[in-house]
Amino acid sequence: MMKAVLFDLDGTLIDSAPQLVRALNQLRQQYDLPPIPFLVGRPYASHGAAGLLKAGFNMDKNDPLFDARVQEFLDIYKEVFNLNMQCMEGIEELINTLNFRKISWGIMTNKAKKFAQPIVSSHPLLKSAACLIAGDDVSMPKPSPEGLIKASQMLLIEPSDIIYLGDDRRDVMAANDAGMVSMAARYGYLEVGDDAKSWGAQHIIDKPSELLDYLNL
Repeated sequence: MMKAVLFDLDGTLIDSAPQLVRALNQLRQQYDLPPIPFLVGRPYASHGAAGLLKAGFNMDKNDPLFDARVQEFLDIYKEVFNLNMQCMEGIEELINTLNFRKISWGIMTNKAKKFAQPIVSSHPLLKSAACLIAGDDVSMPKPSPEGLIKASQMLLIEPSDIIYLGDDRRDVMAANDAGMVSMAARYGYLEVGDDAKSWGAQHIIDKPSELLDYLNL
């Protein structure tokens, strides 16, 4: 039986797309652009500011204005990022079961600590996490396994005894390279046409409760 579960944050534990798309559309408004539909922006929510700017402005890191636009986005996002934050459907039941069964669980995200920590510490369900490793807690973000290895050390549990659940290919890559059991959350922020079966995950789930099947709970 697995001894612990680690989670990605955006699109896996929390539904942060409403706040992210809201910030993007406020930025578009500043440039006299119409809002993009929520369902168009939602799949990019797991890709951070870079993904959202690609969706909203068709910009990438090669654009000379990219860094300035990222900062503009973050300046808006910091005002709305934790407003009415909700967990993904089914997460409450899953976390309550893990807590009841005394199975350790934690969070490893590429999200900056200044955003991740307030969300986790203020949410009644998430504040019981045994660890939180954010993007700026490590030298290399996912798909590097560095954050997952650091989390396993904090939990004092071998990587092979830990499931890592995430909704992006880089989550699976990081888990596999860390020696953890990789699990893809197909209920998360997948882009149209993105096939989780191609990511190399050991397991794929369509709703959070399915994770319990792999814990024999």
